[in-house]
Amino acid sequence: MAGAQIEITKDLTIPKLFLKQCRKYGKNKVAMREKEFGIWRPYTWQDYYDNVKYLCLGMVSLGLKRGDKVAMIGDNRPEGLWAEMAALCAGGIAVWLFQDCMIDEVKYIVDHSDAKFFVGETQEEVDKALAIKDECPHLQWVIWDDPKGMRNYHQDFLMSIPEVQKRGRELEKQKPDLFEKMIEEGHGDDICLLFYTSGTTALPKGALLSHWNMLTMG
Repeated sequence: MAGAQIEITKDLTIPKLFLKQCRKYGKNKVAMREKEFGIWRPYTWQDYYDNVKYLCLGMVSLGLKRGDKVAMIGDNRPEGLWAEMAALCAGGIAVWLFQDCMIDEVKYIVDHSDAKFFVGETQEEVDKALAIKDECPHLQWVIWDDPKGMRNYHQDFLMSIPEVQKRGRELEKQKPDLFEKMIEEGHGDDICLLFYTSGTTALPKGALLSHWNMLTMG
């Protein structure tokens, strides 16, 4: 039997759809899997929800506001998806960069987009962010995922995903309904993604996409 069709209206957003699916499936269904050392590690919809919620609230505690840009670079991993969804749930705009971007390309996009946050997977991405931070006046926080090689990085604006999520749990104690409230405030016409072209023949050009654009594709 075919599943019920989702009615796409101008009130629907990607975070609202995410929240609906999390409430529907919870711990009962797997949302995603990642292969680690040859073994598939499952994440339920409840795992997905918890990781996104506390990352979102943690970023809000660091100053993320509706309309702010969050630049992201890394492999196709769960943590990248959590960061993207966390930004969207707060009303932010995700700005994905090609993983092989050179430092000058990273600087151009981060600066041009006025990104306030930078989320990188590994030490390599963090190093790129450190190299450009002083030239990108809007960039305030650099968040990283993989701890390998990060032991001697102590800048005040650097924070790991678990550290940000810890801040999110603390904020939830003060404002228990904030996460759902931010999601409910979203609208289909809100911009959710800012994509840049590869810039092969000229400077990269940005394309703005709304929740409505994304949900009605295909």
